[in-house]
Amino acid sequence: MEEIKITAELRQPTTKSKLKEFRRKGLIPAVAYGSKIKTIHLWVNEKIIEHLISQTSVEGTLFNLVVDGKEHHVVIKEIQKDPITDKPIHVDFQVVSLKEKIEVKIPIHLKGEEEVLKLTGGMIDFPLREVRIKCLPKDIPPYIEVDISHLKIGQAITVKDIPQEKFTILEPPDTIVVHIISKKVEEVLPTAEAATTAQEPEVIAKGKKEETSSEKENK
Repeated sequence: MEEIKITAELRQPTTKSKLKEFRRKGLIPAVAYGSKIKTIHLWVNEKIIEHLISQTSVEGTLFNLVVDGKEHHVVIKEIQKDPITDKPIHVDFQVVSLKEKIEVKIPIHLKGEEEVLKLTGGMIDFPLREVRIKCLPKDIPPYIEVDISHLKIGQAITVKDIPQEKFTILEPPDTIVVHIISKKVEEVLPTAEAATTAQEPEVIAKGKKEETSSEKENK
């Protein structure tokens, strides 16, 4: 997978007024850190970060960060966003070695959803939509595809069912990724509850009638 290039500028300590000035120019603060380098304080283009968020799963993507002509292999560990505008306001880059395995989180995509719904008439329960994996930076997949077209009602796919050739999934092996459930399960429960509720007033009513009859006999 070809690395996406991000160009950044070195950021020097500055005042709040200068910080606002840089933000007006479309730049947001960032840091790059790693086990073998000192933390680098940076400015990155806000529009570029917004574009990356919309186009890729940024946490599981290897980027080429260029600072003063020097290239660093990085992954994005965190993007802080404004709680009101949802725009990025700060980015954390982790500098990585291509020879050392790292941990990242990537999404799971399902394949065969239409087929399984048509054949089973059931519903898809998809509790695990992303997983933590460990692998070399060059082996980070954009996502993991899970084929569910063969599943029947009551069947599931767990973490241990997913092929793991170039990466290791760090979630517990028996964790359910996706399983097919019957619609009838949800339909039967409310009906049974309604039937129970409907029967209760009848029991109470009979009790009242019997009590009334005995009262008459006593009288």
